[in-house]
This record gives sequence, structure tokens and C-alpha cells, in this order.
Amino acid sequence: MRVFSASIESFLKRLTAMTRQILREDFGASVGRTRFETPNGWTWPVRLVAIDDADRLGYFDAASCTIAVHKRMMYTAKDRVIKNVLRHELAHYFTYIAHHETGLDDRPHGPQFQQTCERYGLDADVRQATCDVAAENDAITGELANEGILRKIQRLLSLAGSDNEHEAALAVVRANELITRHNLNSAAATNDNAGEVEYCVSVVIPCKRSSPRVSAIAEILSEFFVYPVQASAGLEVTGTRANVEQAEYIAKTLDRALRASWKRAREDNTGARLREKPFMAAVAETYVAKLRGTKAQHSPHDQRALVRLQNKLEWAGRGAQGGNVRTSTSWYETCDVSTAHGERAGAELELRRAVNASGAVKLIEG
Repeated sequence: MRVFSASIESFLKRLTAMTRQILREDFGASVGRTRFETPNGWTWPVRLVAIDDADRLGYFDAASCTIAVHKRMMYTAKDRVIKNVLRHELAHYFTYIAHHETGLDDRPHGPQFQQTCERYGLDADVRQATCDVAAENDAITGELANEGILRKIQRLLSLAGSDNEHEAALAVVRANELITRHNLNSAAATNDNAGEVEYCVSVVIPCKRSSPRVSAIAEILSEFFVYPVQASAGLEVTGTRANVEQAEYIAKTLDRALRASWKRAREDNTGARLREKPFMAAVAETYVAKLRGTKAQHSPHDQRALVRLQNKLEWAGRGAQGGNVRTSTSWYETCDVSTAHGERAGAELELRRAVNASGAVKLIEG
């Protein structure tokens, strides 16, 4: 899981300076402000992020040109160790540059990687693919207070599937109120400045590209104190650990609910050609308006606190993405019929309890 905080922001600046030095001195690259140039004249970006992972010290992700380094290195590792981790991941990057067009070896540390290390004179300390970072698994998997809040939210979202229309309509609003109050109380408890908040990043909807449904989910999730971004791996959210865990649950529930709403709308309108973009946009707009209705009732003090929380969240979201967040406008052809059905679906949207998914964690990744 990627993480971000004020201390990590400083750590990433340190990593950036090290990476630029290594690119120049070890790999002979010409380094610009955000990219480096290889001898053939091609320029490549490099993005640095921090992770909190039980089993990985670092990795290189070719899809986003990202190098990740474990946050533990910030506290315990000497510069030489950190630089060797960076050299190892840059060796993966240069292996990708050299072979991505002709075919990469299925083995991350196979002959192609070894040839890259030999070409640039990288020694055994750099080449090794294992480390002792997983010897002690001290990664926080949950906090009792946060888990209690999450259970309450899950119960409320389960009520959203109730046959009682009044109960169903209020359930999600109450869940959002609970999350809002939890965040306001947390900010007040730390005096808004004391201590340091660590933010996490998680993929809540895996997908290679966005879609009207995913865009609608992102818009709704932004009301639950997370910062959604469409990344190469899918829809990612940044937030505190508790809010990210909540968002993972809510996203899965929303995904299933929106699929069902779109299916019902098409079945009910077999004679009309509904458009998914205006339909989903209307669902999200209607649903978000419902959630924002209660926030407008907060005191001026709480309103200001919510703005500060949102500003911090945006700072964390951009920082967790390595500063690589692009804003874009989504254009679509309007359709009054699709919009009307979307508004109705948004007003009637039911979130039934989702099944939590779990996945295996890889050991050491390139």
C-alpha cells in the first residue's frame, strides 16, 4: 500500500535527489527536471512513491514509470542501503527500456536483468532480489476504533437494502454523517496540527481505463473523505487508513448497485436508446446532493474544519501520486431521457452489503 505524510514528503525529496545522482553517475543518463534521457535520445519520466508493505522493500511499475520504496527506509536505512534499493529498481527500469519492444523476460531477475546490471557495473548488493524487510511484520492491518466505525457503516449500508423505503433512504446519509463526524472529531483531537497524519492509497476498482460507472463511483467516493484518481491500475483512493478501508467497502457496494441500476434502466426502456454517460452522471449528481444536504447543516466552525480536511486530503492525494495528477473534463452527449432515468436511479439507489475480497501479497517484486 502506498503511503504519504509530511515526513514522507521530505523523504521523497531526498529520494529524488539520490535518484538524479544515480541516473547521472551510474547510468550515464542526462537528467532534466522530471525526466531523464537515454543515449538514443528518448526521454523517460520517473516517479517516486513510498509504500508500507509487509513483504516488499521496493518495486518498479512500468505502467506508471514508478519506483516505490518502503517507508521504513526513511527511519532505519543508511544512505548506501537506500541508494542500492534505488539502483536495483532503476536496473529494472533500464531493463524495461531495453527490452519492452522486443519482449521482456518472464523472470524479473532473469538474464535480461542480469545483463543490465553487468552493463552498468552494478554489484551483488544491488542485484539481490531478497531482503529482510519482511522479517518483522509490523504493518498495521487495522485499528480497533477504526474497525468499530467501519462495522457501524457496514450495518448502515446493509439497511440501505431494506424494504422500508424511509429506512433505506436515510441509511447512506447516516453513514456519511458518521464518517463526517468521525473525521471532525479526529481533527479536533489532534488540534488540527498536532502529530502527523499518514495517508494510504488503495485500488478500490481495478480497471485499465475509466468508464461512466467508475467516474460516478469516484464522484460519490469523494464525499467519503478520500481523494479518488483514475490510475493505470484502476480507480485509486487516498485517505487515512480508516477512510480508505471504508472506501474499499463502499466502492464494491456502489459498483454492484450501479451495474444493477443500469441493467434495470435498459430493461425498462427497451424501446429507447439510453446513453450510459448522462445516466451515470445524473445518478452521481443526485446521490451526491443527498449526501451534501446534511453537511450544509454543520456549524460554521465545522464547515471550516471540513474545508481544511479537504485541502489536506487533496495535498495528500497529489503527494501520494508523486505529483502526477492530471485533471480532465469529461464530455458527453446529453440525453434528457437518460438523465431523467439517472436522476430516478440516484434517488432510489440501494447499497446492499458487499462481499469483502482478499488477495495474496507477492513477496519481492521487481
